[in-house]
Amino acid sequence: MPDSRHGNLQSVKIFGFSSAKCLVELACYILKNAVSLECLTLDTIYGPRCGQGKYKYCLPNGNGVLMEAPRALSAIRTYIENKVPFTVNLTVLGPC
Repeated sequence: MPDSRHGNLQSVKIFGFSSAKCLVELACYILKNAVSLECLTLDTIYGPRCGQGKYKYCLPNGNGVLMEAPRALSAIRTYIENKVPFTVNLTVLGPC
């Protein structure tokens, strides 16, 4: 979608964010083309978080999730953080 502008997109949450190239590219695409974006949340866990809703404690995560989370956080620092405009609030959520 070259040169597409998404003028009404204000808030984006990506659950299960990983270091996969396609997800990093998607986040960068959103930052570049969502001109009204106010908040981008990248959550390295897929599913409910600690203390949300009926879950009072952390749910167990598989080893794959725990091994991928540091790579995802590194990809965010390396490829995404420097592309975030000052008007956008970037929230990065790691594992519990």
